[in-house]
Amino acid sequence: MNREIDKFDVLEGKISQLVDAYSTLRDEKTALGEQLAQKELEIQKLKEKISHLSREREVAREKVEGLLDRVDRLISPQAGIGRG
Repeated sequence: MNREIDKFDVLEGKISQLVDAYSTLRDEKTALGEQLAQKELEIQKLKEKISHLSREREVAREKVEGLLDRVDRLISPQAGIGRG
């Protein structure tokens, strides 16, 4: 009978360890889920920033091309006058 009680004590101890391990893993999972959500939010913000910067770059490129075209038009008639 004493051996059976010892076996129950061992079983109780192992179940207790299992419950503690489960609790620890659950807490870690919750923390990792929160970290993941935060990282996903950061990724979304960075994607929006990249998109915004790409639009700004495109606008700047168009402005530079426009200015270069204007300069070419100013220079072209003068080049033609000098040749004639």
